[in-house]
Amino acid sequence: MAKQPLPFRLRLALALAGPHAARLQAGTGSAALLSRVDDGPGWQALSARPHERDGAEIEELYNDALAAWRKNPLAKRAVDITADYVVGDGISLTSPFAPLQAFIDAFWHHPRNQLPHRLETMCHELTLAGDLFPLLFRNPHDGMSYLRFVTKDRIRQIITAPDDWETETAYVEQARTPGGGEHTWLSPFHPDAAGQDAEPQAIMLHYGINRPLGALLGEGDLAPVISWLLRYSRLLEDRVRFHWAARAFLWFVTVPTHLVAAKQEQYRQPPEAGSIVVADDAEQWEVKAPRLNGADASPDLEAVRRMVFTGSGFPPHWFGEKGSNRAEASAMQGPAERHLRRRQQYFVWLLEDVVYHAYQRARAVRPTLPALPTASYRRLFAAAVPDISRQDNAERALAAYHLTEVWRNLVREAEPQSRRLAELLLAQVFRFMGEPQEAGVIKRVVEEMWKEEL
Repeated sequence: MAKQPLPFRLRLALALAGPHAARLQAGTGSAALLSRVDDGPGWQALSARPHERDGAEIEELYNDALAAWRKNPLAKRAVDITADYVVGDGISLTSPFAPLQAFIDAFWHHPRNQLPHRLETMCHELTLAGDLFPLLFRNPHDGMSYLRFVTKDRIRQIITAPDDWETETAYVEQARTPGGGEHTWLSPFHPDAAGQDAEPQAIMLHYGINRPLGALLGEGDLAPVISWLLRYSRLLEDRVRFHWAARAFLWFVTVPTHLVAAKQEQYRQPPEAGSIVVADDAEQWEVKAPRLNGADASPDLEAVRRMVFTGSGFPPHWFGEKGSNRAEASAMQGPAERHLRRRQQYFVWLLEDVVYHAYQRARAVRPTLPALPTASYRRLFAAAVPDISRQDNAERALAAYHLTEVWRNLVREAEPQSRRLAELLLAQVFRFMGEPQEAGVIKRVVEEMWKEEL
């Protein structure tokens, strides 16, 4: 039988153990360190999709990413950077629909939810695991939902609609206690989800990133760099041990044969640094240190770090790396900021989706809640998010200023005035300001301006 590779956290522990690794593997304590007990019913395919990883590989990737985040500073910095930009000082949702706004206020700040304090943890889990599995437990009395989560490594199967693999209807969670049975959570799209009578009433949602087309599960941002993080840890620990050995030395004292025993007793305690030793010409002192002849490892260490930086998608100076000038740093930030902006947009949609389903479940208990006027999240919600790049704001403001000059020349002072041209230019002004508006809103603004002139 082929030997299975050790999990990342165990390989990292053995790398850090250095000379003690063999003892850890072969000693009396090795069974507790290396053995793994799995009392589950066994791994099964999460789905029949062609690009899906098998269950054991999914759990190993998740555990490796979690161990790397806990123990490796580079991994933790990469995950923290994502949360710093995506969540920043916080995200808030509002709605022009008054009943939904009242529900958002109650749900968002409920003592058992406290969404403002969960956002960072949710972003971390999404970054590490590539998937997020929220649970909405509904209070049968007032319809309020309480947000909880199941980690990715506990999901054993995802069930989809027979004719639409993108419509997930149920999720199978592994047994919570030894000898217990698996638990199936229904999604909002399951036919029986709306009429659950069992307590506590709950549905499960699922969100994923970095998903190959055709796969149900995503992959964490650290998945491509875990092996390089392990290599860097080994290289760095080897250099630390090397420099420790290079600083070791021994004194060799040569004396006549009949004085060997006496000198051994005299120098049983080595002389302290700075002390004076007076000896005749029959006593000779010599220092000997190990000749390791270790080559300069900085190019190798830098090459491995570059692989980590490239895999993370963030520029080196975000990790505190030296060597980037201002122009180079500015150029490298562009792709990273666009990636983080896309992640932020997905994270905001995730929050909107959670609130939407929580509201719909509340309506099943409280018939007085009105139906939502539309299913479009863009019309139902408005999100206040932190800026990914403050430089973009200055550039947008400057572009909007120049466009207002164009507006004045082409619309306000031109004869005859064209409403269609005014609508087109005003749409560009809002777009360059970073706040694009719908065509209907632009049209109403222009109509109001024309009425004021009349």
